Amino acid sequence: MTILAYQHFLQQASQRLRDEYQLGRRNAVLIINFERLIELDGILGFTIVDNTLQQIAQQLRNALNPDDLVGITGRYQICCLLVDLLTDAHAMLAAHKILRILTPPFVLDRKNIILAPRLGVAVNNASGDKLDQLMCNASAAVRQAKLEQLPSKLFHAEMQDPLLFQIDLWSDLGNAIENGGLYLGYQPQIDIASGKIKSTEALLRWHHPHHGPIRTDKLIQVAEGTPLMSKLTLWVFHTALRECSEYRKAGLNAGVSINFSADDLRDPELTELVLQGLSLWNVPPEDITIELTETAVMDNQAGTLDTLCQLKDMGLKLAMDDFGTGYSSMARMLDLPLDEVKIDMVFVKHMTTHHKHDRIVDSMINLAHRLNLSVVAEGVEDVATYERLRALGCDVIQGYLIGKAMPLPELIKTVNDQFPAHCFLTASQIIA
Repeated sequence: MTILAYQHFLQQASQRLRDEYQLGRRNAVLIINFERLIELDGILGFTIVDNTLQQIAQQLRNALNPDDLVGITGRYQICCLLVDLLTDAHAMLAAHKILRILTPPFVLDRKNIILAPRLGVAVNNASGDKLDQLMCNASAAVRQAKLEQLPSKLFHAEMQDPLLFQIDLWSDLGNAIENGGLYLGYQPQIDIASGKIKSTEALLRWHHPHHGPIRTDKLIQVAEGTPLMSKLTLWVFHTALRECSEYRKAGLNAGVSINFSADDLRDPELTELVLQGLSLWNVPPEDITIELTETAVMDNQAGTLDTLCQLKDMGLKLAMDDFGTGYSSMARMLDLPLDEVKIDMVFVKHMTTHHKHDRIVDSMINLAHRLNLSVVAEGVEDVATYERLRALGCDVIQGYLIGKAMPLPELIKTVNDQFPAHCFLTASQIIA
């Protein structure tokens, strides 16, 4: 009935699994992570947190069957081996019992502490899985539970470990950057006043050889916080400027919008990268728009505002992407050298059928214009939405009504075939 330290737990649990396998019994490993304990280290001290984990483990030891094992297997982690289970459901019943014990606040020195437990379960189903594999599976279930914002998760063979998947993508992304596995799609943006193609947005695309198309947000998530981010940004920026130069030579006199991340703004070499691109590809800086998410432009980290001002001083335009979906401080917006805001499609797509969406878009356009900012509406998919945006005074539209994101050759061909004057005039000229 004791709490086992890490090595003792591994030894005893491995032996117990071998014994149970010979008897043909079903067993399970439960891993419990405590996401709040890391915060308490700096507040209460390591010794108190260690003692707290010991007390929690003892509570679990008292609640489980005598033959089950409980061990502290990590700084903020407890592992349990449940033996001789009748069904998989019994493992989940034990998990729910543990959560009932751990969910209420833990009382420490008359303070109520929320532990925020996250639990993963792996059952061997008498298949002879070794302890190491069961612990790996249970850990994968914990990570999946965190992604899905669930308190617990049962591992199953089809479950793809999100961490392993991300590691695979990270390695493959590096190869894709080096070996031409990425490409950019260009979605036209139409100036409502003139009807002409004003610019395009360069959208990153990756068709993975095994996993198929990878969503752009997943791709950026893989790269952010790693050395790949600067390499990816370098590739995107130079490719966008080179291909913008090419479609301008082909007769499409339009600019290009390029997305930068919060990581990019914190890169001390970013402005040098931009200067090199401008001198190499001869695209006028006033025709280049750098798009940033609300999160990126609201970042108060030292240097972010300086970087934005330097980009602005080079002649580039700055746009806040996905306006209205993040956390915007009006005071912070007054400090930012923005030229443009992009209203997110979540508001635009339903504005002709939902009155509240229409009012929100109207308010955003008025606010932006009073701040001397241009407005781009994303996700315009029908003529009725286009007409309503024009009536509200929106400056630029972008969406499937005009065209999808297209690789460079398709963009040039589509524009020349369907927009010979590079002008959006009537509904009959909508790109299919």
